[in-house]
Amino acid sequence: MSTSGTAAPGYWLEVDLALAGDEVSATARGSGGQQPAPHRLGPAHSREALRRFGEWVRDAAVRGVPLESAEQARALHSALFREGLQEVLLELRGVLRNTASQKPLLVRLLPRDRELQALPWEALCGPSGPLDFLGISPELCIVRGVQSTKPWLPREVTGAVRLLVVSPLDEAAPARLRAMLQPAIDSGALEWMEPLVGARSRRDYVIDRLRSEPAPHILHFIGHGGVDAKGAPVLQLTDADGADAWLSVELLAKELAGAFRGDLRLVVLEACQGAQPGALTSAAELLAQGGADAVVAHLWPVKTDVARACSRAFYRALVGDTRHRGDVARCLHDARSTVLTEFGESAEAFSPVLYLRGSDTTLFSFRPARANTAPRAPVQAEPVRGEDPSLRGLLDLVSRPFSLVLGDHGGITDDGLRELLHGRMRGTPWAVPDALPMSALAQRFTLRFGPKTLDSHFQEVFRDAAPTLPLVEALARRLKPGVHITLLRMPVLEQALALHRPELPLYVIQPSSPDEGSALIRRRLPGQGWEPLDTLPLDFDPSRDVALVRLYRGYLPDRVFETPLLTEDDYLHGVRDLESVLPPDLADTLLGALDSRPALLVGLSLLAWHHRMLLSRLFGRRPLPRKSLVLLEPGVHEAESWKSGRGLPAGAGIQVVQAETGAVAESLGMGTPGGSR
Repeated sequence: MSTSGTAAPGYWLEVDLALAGDEVSATARGSGGQQPAPHRLGPAHSREALRRFGEWVRDAAVRGVPLESAEQARALHSALFREGLQEVLLELRGVLRNTASQKPLLVRLLPRDRELQALPWEALCGPSGPLDFLGISPELCIVRGVQSTKPWLPREVTGAVRLLVVSPLDEAAPARLRAMLQPAIDSGALEWMEPLVGARSRRDYVIDRLRSEPAPHILHFIGHGGVDAKGAPVLQLTDADGADAWLSVELLAKELAGAFRGDLRLVVLEACQGAQPGALTSAAELLAQGGADAVVAHLWPVKTDVARACSRAFYRALVGDTRHRGDVARCLHDARSTVLTEFGESAEAFSPVLYLRGSDTTLFSFRPARANTAPRAPVQAEPVRGEDPSLRGLLDLVSRPFSLVLGDHGGITDDGLRELLHGRMRGTPWAVPDALPMSALAQRFTLRFGPKTLDSHFQEVFRDAAPTLPLVEALARRLKPGVHITLLRMPVLEQALALHRPELPLYVIQPSSPDEGSALIRRRLPGQGWEPLDTLPLDFDPSRDVALVRLYRGYLPDRVFETPLLTEDDYLHGVRDLESVLPPDLADTLLGALDSRPALLVGLSLLAWHHRMLLSRLFGRRPLPRKSLVLLEPGVHEAESWKSGRGLPAGAGIQVVQAETGAVAESLGMGTPGGSR
């Protein structure tokens, strides 16, 4: 029997199906405590006969034709629903009619054996006519149950239903699905999340994304399933080289455990044409056992146009203004009916099946106010200025949690240091052109005079400097708790945060050099000054606190000087994986927070090799988090490279906003959290 935990009140009939030698036995119980005597389906429906029945339905589906005769399906229906089980079925249906319930009776089948799970029980046909199939019955809702110790409770959806599509093999599939669902997206009922295709469908990136917020309400996988050498279900993704990479469904279920306890409640496994028949249903059972409220899977692949029609009908019924809204089983019934109607009663309608963990098919309990609402613009912290429409994406990004990566390109001028270094080498064989990049200039100077002399000149120029940058000041007003990166060698961002967001606990973390010990950490709590710490406190929480990582070193906020990264060798040896310059637990915490939010890149250039290296060190081979954005000055010709992803991790592009720094600072400075203080 099912151990699915707390169930919502309702009327249901649960039927265990198991092999008993060469025959199949059925054991049932009803929601009113009914327990009819078990019975066998009889020799006419032996193991072999059921296998032939399944092949018959599948063959008709592969050919896209109707079942030639409903007699086999009707005979199997009669063998299952007979004797005491039929009496309980009629009793529960009668109770439903007397209570004027609008919901059909839930019939939950629990096939105990792989052979029985592979059968299209949804194609069983009742006595009322040639199309009285269980899978489209208006009086019964057929689902497949699972044994699970995970508790089940109905949960309300307070906003649009978020849909995330993963399509490793067909990059165009999500776009086709979105086009069909555009009315629901425009109405605000459905939120379309950036799909995982191409480089974003790599196994490591998919896992990272599924660990991140916001979690989808629905995860839709389009691809192939299979089994590994041990017979365990796997899903086909890709690796860093674009080759096939298989993901264990058991591992996936464990990764999704937290999301299942939160917002994620429905998984849809849609088989591409050519997929292994039946592979996704075993995956569906594992995911439902692991905590998914419901999983839709396909017994066999169907043609692309049929899959599109099925998905369109299913989602429109699920999130649209329909009488079945939110009821995953009845919406799948509607989808099967749509396939039968639009494709000449094709047996392909019986490919999608539903695994349900609880006893209520309504997964999404919408607030009444959601119905018939007009489309809403994205929430923004302030109105977009009419003369700056290009800033809409930037303003949208900073209105929600994000990670700032503040570069050293085009910020604090290094003219004083540059002139001092040139002056020391001018008139000697070490002289270099004025336009040489700072890293090359500093490298040449160090080779001639040594690193201590370079440090001395850096302090000579910047020791008493207290620079401010309008854009950094404006960004500081918008910065939210989380992990942020600064490449500035002066504590400009730290001081701006202390000034404009004094209510936030602020931790400044400067990684150690290769020959040093632990990282240098400074903390500033509300109403207090800066204090040094040996380690990050155990109660550090990136959802409440700000962690500012100073990767290029320099002056700490309490004016303590640490040798900055300036030369080519510094970047080569000093900009490494955070795991190698920070304690492992601290590095994991920071990297996890960076991966979970979109990044705003400011002051970075793809023409600077140390900036490209930095992004590689921070994000590895994973694409930058979805909705990440880079801010560039107008006329910067590298914008197309940012959009296309050339030079970025995994070759995945990001959004680009090109606007003058002053205009951006002015737009960000209006109506910001914490005021301007």
